[in-house]
Amino acid sequence: MHDHHHAHGHNQQLNNKLIIALFLTAAVFLAELVGGFWTHSLALMSDAWHVLTDAAALGLTWVAIKQAKKQSTFKNTFGFHRLGVVAALINSISLFVIAGWILVEGIRRLLEPPAVRSQEMFIIAVIGLVANLLIAFLLNTHADNLNVKSAFLHVIGDALASLGVIAGGLLMMWLHWYAADPLISIAISLLLLRSAYKVAGEALHILMEGTPPEMQLGEMIEELRRVPGVCNIHDVHVWSVNSGIPVFTMHVIQDDHVDGQLVLNGCNQVLAQKFGIFHSTIQLERQCSLAGQTTCNLREFYRESDSDHNHNGHVHEHRCEQHAHA
Repeated sequence: MHDHHHAHGHNQQLNNKLIIALFLTAAVFLAELVGGFWTHSLALMSDAWHVLTDAAALGLTWVAIKQAKKQSTFKNTFGFHRLGVVAALINSISLFVIAGWILVEGIRRLLEPPAVRSQEMFIIAVIGLVANLLIAFLLNTHADNLNVKSAFLHVIGDALASLGVIAGGLLMMWLHWYAADPLISIAISLLLLRSAYKVAGEALHILMEGTPPEMQLGEMIEELRRVPGVCNIHDVHVWSVNSGIPVFTMHVIQDDHVDGQLVLNGCNQVLAQKFGIFHSTIQLERQCSLAGQTTCNLREFYRESDSDHNHNGHVHEHRCEQHAHA
């Protein structure tokens, strides 16, 4: 009971901090966007859009935490965790467009650098940096959460971009070198493109049911094959419903001499303790025509299924040699 209340309190605390961080980020975005137009600073406007990526990351984290509380339904058996992934993909596409505009505008301004209200730009950039550091401080205590860690790294990246804008403001104040503004804008646009590429890649990988990058499938299979009673493993699938929520399925050819429940318990223990997978589906078998396929080739499966029907359902037996001495 104490653990339940502690976890609930921890989640509520995180939820409150995310809401505060979202409001602060939105305020910085508006201040830098309006300030960029007012001071004629493309660097400040670029940083504003970079801040918007922080807001998106924080928003996705908040959505992910909220969706995790929702019950799954017959229509959505995995719940609504994928909403965050779809939102991330849409966000990354918009980032490509914004970064492209900043890059083109930055090159155009580099040819004819306009005068910038550098002192006002400098003050707004400093306010943005302070706000980013405050948000990072709020999130740092919850950085053990994968989604929060991602948002935290976004904020740190934006704090570094704000430092670049501040440096540009100082150069323009002291030296009146207005080419610094478009140069910093181009650098920030490249940061945005890098972030967009990374987010889009991660979102597409999840939507394509790819193996989570932190999972070493070969190592997992070797560990599972060492479980007593496991003779062979095939039709292995591991994917993510959302970042940090891995799902695993496999078929196991088991030894006739070992109780099936012990095999299941052993496999689930390995998955949970060594790989952090708590949602798994394991099918125990004594024979299977596809026992030679570690990962399932669906095209070959349907081709062989048609062949099996034509041969009266002939099935190849895979004998276990783990306990051949018995």
